Amino acid sequence: MTALVADEAMAQRLLGWLVPDGYRLVALSAAEVERFCWYELLRKWHADTAEQRRAVAVLAGLLAGVGRVRAAAVCTSGTTAQVLAAWQRSEEAGFAAYRKAVAASPTTPPDVPELSWGQVMGLREALARAHLEGRLEQALDEGELDPDARTFPAARRRLVQHWLTTAQSVFEGRAPLEAVRRERRELWAAAPPAERRSLLAAVLPALEEPTAAPVDTAEPLRWLLEQIGDGVNLTQADYLPRELVAAAFARYPHWYPIGKGPRSEADLFQLAGLHELARTHRLVTKRLRTLKLSAAGRAQLTDHQLRQHTAALAWLGTTAADRQVAECALGALWAEPRFREDLRDAIHPLLAAGFTHGDGTAMEVKDTERLLWRFWHTGRELGYLDERDRSIDVPISLSATGRPAALAVLRLLAEAPRDHI
Repeated sequence: MTALVADEAMAQRLLGWLVPDGYRLVALSAAEVERFCWYELLRKWHADTAEQRRAVAVLAGLLAGVGRVRAAAVCTSGTTAQVLAAWQRSEEAGFAAYRKAVAASPTTPPDVPELSWGQVMGLREALARAHLEGRLEQALDEGELDPDARTFPAARRRLVQHWLTTAQSVFEGRAPLEAVRRERRELWAAAPPAERRSLLAAVLPALEEPTAAPVDTAEPLRWLLEQIGDGVNLTQADYLPRELVAAAFARYPHWYPIGKGPRSEADLFQLAGLHELARTHRLVTKRLRTLKLSAAGRAQLTDHQLRQHTAALAWLGTTAADRQVAECALGALWAEPRFREDLRDAIHPLLAAGFTHGDGTAMEVKDTERLLWRFWHTGRELGYLDERDRSIDVPISLSATGRPAALAVLRLLAEAPRDHI
């Protein structure tokens, strides 16, 4: 009798936690049960190991009693036992086991090319994910998806892509993907401080307009890929061949405005930068001294959108500080040309407030200048910035291809998944 009373008490506690406000247990999704068994029970309940085990056993009985076979099976699965044991070993092991279990669950919506899920979600993104979890569970229950089939990962991705891009009543007849992207842009635009919002203000209306078809941006990158083609022979110093350097100088004479012309890639920093970009993004492969296009490079040669995306990533840089500089500089340049010194002075307070060196010391003006130089340097390589010469007294402006490229870069930032609040 004591055990029955204890189980009844546990059942009431579970119902109060999982289905408050009178919601029905039958409406609880398998994904919600997974989150409870693999995370909430361990992190948010004050319960010892024995009580945790009793909780999942009682929950399994409750779910089975209302016909929720798949959700009940979560409670009694070997995965749940493994996750519970991992949490007992350490918090680090528990989190790792939880993440692994979620990733392996057939009801977890995978990342797709259109959308990568954030670790931190806004209300609309969380709503979209919850509905997708329910849709995947329905597809599994009805036999539309078979988790044991070899084709399951691809079929699940197709289902997710279709749902995200199809108008849904829960989003007032809009596609969930559109709603999630808009929410991300809103959260990105509203992020402090006020000085950042001021720099970005001019470009925000353009970001809210429908995405235009990609234009043929990054023309110098396309040209280089065309020149490399099926293969060129590198010099002993691993530089591009002299005839390619001469062709680059003939096409882009402003790259080397002094003297008789560059003798090697080392003299033409824009070409060297593009060569490095192609290698970094694996657009080329090298065997012995032969450099040729990779499969990715051949694809980008004919696909404006892919090449624009690669160029945007290159312009953003690789660090959070690089991205802060690019974000603020592009917002400022969208409104009007700026002198590099003005850009530096506008960006530095934001950079200094948000970043420090590894040893804890503050970012200095020279650090901002260095990061701004990288942004400027890459923008010139890609043909995105107009500047008559390298003088610091000449204002920088976005070129004809630089404006759509700037939108692509800022949209990439604004619509990216969030990994922190």
